[in-house]
Amino acid sequence: MTLERQQFSENVEITGSMNHSQEGVEALHILGSDFAKDLVFNATITSTHSSGGGIDMDSWYNPNPSNGDVMWANNTIGGNLINKGSVSSQGNGATAWLIDPAVVGGDVINEGLLSAKGEPDVGEDDRDVSRAAYISGSTHINGDFKNTASGKIIAEGTGAKAFQMEGGQLDGRLINNGLIHVTGEGSTAIDVTSSERWNGVSNINDRADVRGIENNGTIIATGEDAEGIRADGVSFASEQAHIVNNGVIQAQDAAIVIGGFDIDGVNQGGALNVVNNGTLLSQDEAVDASESDGRVYLTLGDGSKTTGNLIDLSMIEVTGNAAFTGTDTTADGANIRMKNNGWVDVGSTSSPAHLDLGLPHTTLDGNLYVAGNSSLGLNLSAATDARRPVLAVSGTAEFGKGSQIQLAAKGNDFRTEGTTYTLVQANELQDNGLSVTSSSSLLNVDSYVVENNQIVSKVTAKGAAEVGNVIADIGGSHNAQQAGAAFTEVTRQLAQLSPQDPLFQHYVNASNNPEALKKLAEQLAPDVNGGATQAATTSQTLISNVTGNRTGGGRGLSSGDTLKETGVWVQTLYSDANQDMRDGVAGFNAYSRGIAVGADGKLNDQLTLGLAYSYLNTDVNGKAGSKTEVDSHAFTLYGGFEQGNYFVDAALTYGMNDNDSQRSIGNTKAKADYDSNLFGVNLVGGYTYHITPDLLIEPRIAARYSLVDIDGYREKGSSAALKVKDQRYEVAELGAGFRVAASYPLGQGTLTPQAKLMAFHDFAADEASSTSTFTLGNTPFVTSGANAVRNSYEAGVGADYRLGAVTLGLSYDYVGKSGFDADTFSAKVRYDF
Repeated sequence: MTLERQQFSENVEITGSMNHSQEGVEALHILGSDFAKDLVFNATITSTHSSGGGIDMDSWYNPNPSNGDVMWANNTIGGNLINKGSVSSQGNGATAWLIDPAVVGGDVINEGLLSAKGEPDVGEDDRDVSRAAYISGSTHINGDFKNTASGKIIAEGTGAKAFQMEGGQLDGRLINNGLIHVTGEGSTAIDVTSSERWNGVSNINDRADVRGIENNGTIIATGEDAEGIRADGVSFASEQAHIVNNGVIQAQDAAIVIGGFDIDGVNQGGALNVVNNGTLLSQDEAVDASESDGRVYLTLGDGSKTTGNLIDLSMIEVTGNAAFTGTDTTADGANIRMKNNGWVDVGSTSSPAHLDLGLPHTTLDGNLYVAGNSSLGLNLSAATDARRPVLAVSGTAEFGKGSQIQLAAKGNDFRTEGTTYTLVQANELQDNGLSVTSSSSLLNVDSYVVENNQIVSKVTAKGAAEVGNVIADIGGSHNAQQAGAAFTEVTRQLAQLSPQDPLFQHYVNASNNPEALKKLAEQLAPDVNGGATQAATTSQTLISNVTGNRTGGGRGLSSGDTLKETGVWVQTLYSDANQDMRDGVAGFNAYSRGIAVGADGKLNDQLTLGLAYSYLNTDVNGKAGSKTEVDSHAFTLYGGFEQGNYFVDAALTYGMNDNDSQRSIGNTKAKADYDSNLFGVNLVGGYTYHITPDLLIEPRIAARYSLVDIDGYREKGSSAALKVKDQRYEVAELGAGFRVAASYPLGQGTLTPQAKLMAFHDFAADEASSTSTFTLGNTPFVTSGANAVRNSYEAGVGADYRLGAVTLGLSYDYVGKSGFDADTFSAKVRYDF
């Protein structure tokens, strides 16, 4: 499609779909046309041939002008030039959107996709690489070039350019809020450079005029020697910041390259200012100004992260909390190489700052100044060699009064004898009141000296009592304090014998972060949330409800049928329990499902006896990250006795439980397999009042006793694995309440609904407690669960339907107490002989 020397007085929007495959021809070609307002591309345009393109906005050329006609006519757009569609070009030297030249009164905006893919198209005199967005010639954009949050500019191929501005004038800024991505050897995501222009006498080098470059989105350059932003042959306006990164710039080679430039306006001859408030990530240089003759300043703002060497900058100013991690220095000679012995300034009298150096050893070819209200962070890792300076400065290192060096933890520092480091070494060191502190809450800086142009310090680990106090200060529970203090013995062993242990490394890193340390300390303690005990006693509670419903199900009701002498039954069970955090102990969710079978019969008119077996599988998910699976097998002897309107129901239960536990501790898991046993007794007595022959109410009192014995066990799978001693847990409850039941004929059978409500008080008030020792340590410590809740209440509803010898039933029971609730559902079938 071609628009040649057209004029439009209103907004123009081009829609639809265009596919083109003719070599050297663009899918949409606009020549010397005039658009008074906006021009919008909202189409799907695809070009699949060498030297072709998607959209080509070119000048109109008339070799034989006459009658006042012009020889050349550029495209003009009075408003904004916008792409909302998808423009893809594939083939050697492919270009998705070419503006060469045009005059745009407003902004150039990409809201859609611009994609170019292909290897270079090599001709006799030139070499065209693939470009997704290409501005060249005498193009003049009065506003900004914006790649919006939805915009994608993507190019692939050797030497490819995602965005290239070659000459031309951009009065506003190049702003990226979306994605600019290039892939290929020697490729560049954003390339702003000069072009050659004929001035009537000869070809001259015409620099691209740009107000500035701003990245708020993502810029990625992948491939050998691939660069993020290259500014070489640019005239920048007199701005405070010329290249600003608030997003992410990631490149395999340099993230930002500065070549030839000049500054127009009042700051003519001044420095080019690069500001990083986001992330610069490079495998080589983060900022490389080695190709520039001018001065380049870099500002590292608050929250900025810079990975990659900083080369030939005239000044680096740190204005906030910034992190820097250099890369290999073989080619560059230093991680930070300043031009003309320039300075790295960390903070100022009016602006405190912190610069964190991520490498085990950093080299600075230049000078360093740390203001009195500012700090320098040195990370002591397993790779730090105590025989080499952590920071080596070729020139002067000056520390203002009140300045700090903050040390992060290293594994070796947790050894009993500690470690001595040369922190800073300089050609000249000026100490005006420096202090050395530890950002690790678990390390002490025992001493430091400043002499012979070096800063030397000794670092040791805190003792057990000190560690417990630190954990208390950051809000850790009493159990976390006990476990954390005992774990110090383990850390000293690991520092000496196994410094690469994954949990130990996690511990070292967490010591620099109070929230991470608090979380880890809580994980070090054994589970005392009562979940395993709850799983053991659940089987007793469930089977007691089952047998109690059986012995009392037809008591005192005139149902038209006498109670059969003997029967068998089977019942499915499901329970969902939730324990909230109490007294600083994290809670749990427990999900039980299983089955119970039984048989019973009447020995005489007053006495019924039965035997039941139940199996339950319970998953206990601790809210601190632990998991326990419990398989419970229980046998219950139950019976009921009636004397007139008085009755007594009783059940005796013995249960055996197999527990498989797993605790998440940092980046490791500690597992254990252990047994527990349950002994339980239930007694319920009461009196039956007949309101009508088919309706009764039973006031009742109850007594329950449970004893859970948990075997000691030994965990494995983590350097924080525990040896836990035997545990014993008791419940002794008295309760009172009532049951209401009725009987109604329904169809050929009888419907028997019932409801009950009970309140209990626990006189034992036992709480979970354990004595543990780390398997790599010798210091036992005691951890305790939440204080016992003495009062609880239970409610239940259910209904049986008896038809001949078969009875079907459904029931729901609820248990509630402070911070705890459980819902139980069951379904049964019974057959009477």
